[in-house]
Amino acid sequence: MADPDREVYVMVGDASWLMMSSEVVTSLQEGYKLTIVLIDNHGYASIGALSESVGSAGFGTEARYRSEGGLLSGDPIKIDFAANASSLGAKVIAVDSIPEFKDALKQAKQNTATTVIKIETSRTARVGSYGWWDVPVAEVSEMESVTTARADYDSNRESQRSYL
Repeated sequence: MADPDREVYVMVGDASWLMMSSEVVTSLQEGYKLTIVLIDNHGYASIGALSESVGSAGFGTEARYRSEGGLLSGDPIKIDFAANASSLGAKVIAVDSIPEFKDALKQAKQNTATTVIKIETSRTARVGSYGWWDVPVAEVSEMESVTTARADYDSNRESQRSYL
């Protein structure tokens, strides 16, 4: 808004999209063009990796139906993000490859209104380790992975430097 002559690019994961997609309507209403790269990795993949790193097996970070036993282990919930973005008024380009993605970026730059470029990615293809992050781990658990992660957490907390 401060410099309307600049192109604005937004990158958002699918789960975060579900919480903020209404901003597409705001961009159209106010006349501010955005190019949104919507990465469909089938849920909170980044938070899932963090959950796994603290022994919690990524609980609740995939969009799944509950199984008959009440667990979140049923079939994946299929969400048509391209149709969702289109229903909000955005121009949508769905791509399946890097060359298509590059072409979509060029096309989006030519568009005069908000454009969503939707690309599906692997849930398990991740960036390497992000180092240690001070995310508290449950002190009490029946899961050995959590107990191990808690011991690692306590050890890392002891060596953490305070900058206060």
